[in-house]
Amino acid sequence: MVRRSMPILKRFLTSPAFNLTSTRSVTYMPRPGDGAPRAVTLIPGDGIGPLVTGAVEQVMEAMHAPVYFERYDVHGDMKRVPQEVIDSVKKNKVCLKGGLATPMGGGVSSLNVQLRKELDLYASLVNCFNLPGLPTRHQNVDIVVIRENTEGEYSGLEHEVVPGVVESLKVPSLIDPFL
Repeated sequence: MVRRSMPILKRFLTSPAFNLTSTRSVTYMPRPGDGAPRAVTLIPGDGIGPLVTGAVEQVMEAMHAPVYFERYDVHGDMKRVPQEVIDSVKKNKVCLKGGLATPMGGGVSSLNVQLRKELDLYASLVNCFNLPGLPTRHQNVDIVVIRENTEGEYSGLEHEVVPGVVESLKVPSLIDPFL
């Protein structure tokens, strides 16, 4: 796999579109408004979450992006998301969150589910598209995947039937078009 991707990576890194010798000091496009830096709630999380969110922080700093992070240490073994974190996300309207560990069995609600319910995050949107100049197996990909976050395995209504077998309950909503 690495041998096959190396020529592609070398071609991409040496293309004119990827110019590391640029002398621009600011690489972002300012948004309309007063130009003041924008607060972003940061929850590094567990596992590789701190590595991923740390990399995003480095990229934002290198871009001179007009953001600053309000960091909160929340971990999957906590009983609840602290109210100050919820208030920060509601105030800032933007949050960068690493993965939070999910407890297994015992009727314990995960912090991920708590955040979704508290902030009414009913859908996850993922935009998949090809990047110009980067060859891929499939061409002209431009799709948005919408995953509903409040039913089935995302509702937090599950229990362990026998060790290793978890049953998830689906509770249809009153506005479910597929009822």
